[in-house]
Amino acid sequence: MTRDWETLLPLLVHIQAHLEEDLGLEALSRKAGLSPFYLQRLFKAAIGETPKAYTSRLRLERGAFRLLVHDSNVLDIALECGFQSHESFLRAFRRRFGRLPSDYREWVRGQLTAREESSPEDCSEAAPAFEISKTRVIPLRPAHLAFRRHVGPYESVPESLFEELEEWAARRGLPGPPVWMGIGHDAPGTTPAEQLRFDAALVVPGPFAPEGRIAYQLLPGGPFAVTTHVGPYDTLPAAYAAIFPRLLALPGYQLVGLPAVEIYHTTRVNVRYRLNHTDLCLPVSPRRA
Repeated sequence: MTRDWETLLPLLVHIQAHLEEDLGLEALSRKAGLSPFYLQRLFKAAIGETPKAYTSRLRLERGAFRLLVHDSNVLDIALECGFQSHESFLRAFRRRFGRLPSDYREWVRGQLTAREESSPEDCSEAAPAFEISKTRVIPLRPAHLAFRRHVGPYESVPESLFEELEEWAARRGLPGPPVWMGIGHDAPGTTPAEQLRFDAALVVPGPFAPEGRIAYQLLPGGPFAVTTHVGPYDTLPAAYAAIFPRLLALPGYQLVGLPAVEIYHTTRVNVRYRLNHTDLCLPVSPRRA
């Protein structure tokens, strides 16, 4: 099963980067160099979903997140997420989330407002366990990444993934110092916890062929809203909750969506260290006039 997963990693990276394109079984089979029948069987055994169910779920989850953060109309969001028509998006969205997209947008924004009112960021009753900087928009350069993927709750990402990357880099004689990243592809609350995708990543000089469980992806550059978090890693979810309202009201910019990119200011990721400096980066785009 592990070997099947490793075989499919490059295809999974392709899917997440091209959700708006043709990801039918024939197209994916050509990309993977496998027969449609074999890919279907391999994918279901390794991922637990068929290629069609997997890509449809990712498209719907992207759509749900963009309904929260974008003011675009439902049709534009449907097309951006790879649906061919407004009607097909409406039907699939209602099956997945139990609401029409417009109703979901109203509901999820109401939930966010309620959380903000009940948990103000400047609460002074107790000393915070972390600090966050002001949020700035900074252009990040594209980055070549070696990564190990974790599927499951974000809080259960094992430190051993970064250790495997460190050992792999040492065997290859990659120059230092290392630049460590974490890539969160999904939004908790939208994606089931057991299906959340997180990549422990190391910046490398250029592309390479996958080696066992170590795979390659290109992180696109562009403008990112960057906030520095200081504190233990287990306070990162609370930091994101505090930052998120800022991003929705960012002057001149709108939040694109995911992934969330974490840049760790350390030479070795250690979950036991309590005073970590981490840049939390989310992609943004200039707001239309």
